Amino acid sequence: MIPGASEFVIQGMTLEGDVFQPSGWAVGLCNMLATTGPDGRMLFSSYARPMTIEGLPAVVVRTSLQRVDPAAYEIVRQFVTEHRLKIRPGREGHAGEATGPYPVLGKERRKPRTGGW
Repeated sequence: MIPGASEFVIQGMTLEGDVFQPSGWAVGLCNMLATTGPDGRMLFSSYARPMTIEGLPAVVVRTSLQRVDPAAYEIVRQFVTEHRLKIRPGREGHAGEATGPYPVLGKERRKPRTGGW
C-alpha cells in the first residue's frame, strides 16, 4: 500500500478525521487473520497485529503479507478502502519483515478433535 515501506499502519481514524468505531475494530480485523494454537488460544498472525497508537486502535501490517497470502492482503485492503481509514508508513527495510511461523488464511482454524471453532 505504501511503496518502499516494509510495513504500514492502519490508523483508527477516517480520511475525514473522525475516530473509527467500534473501538474493537483492530482486534476484530486481526482475528480474521489469526489461528488457534495447540493450547486453544488465539494466535495473531505475524503479518498483522493490533496496537494502540496515540490513544487510538491501529493495526500494523507487514507488506510481505501481499506476497505470502494475497487473499488475506485483499481482506485488509478492502477493509481500509470500505471504511476510508488513514494509513501511514511503518518501519522500513528488514525491520518490518515477518519472522513468525504463523500462516495467515491457509491454516485450519477449527479445533481438530471437536471440529468446532
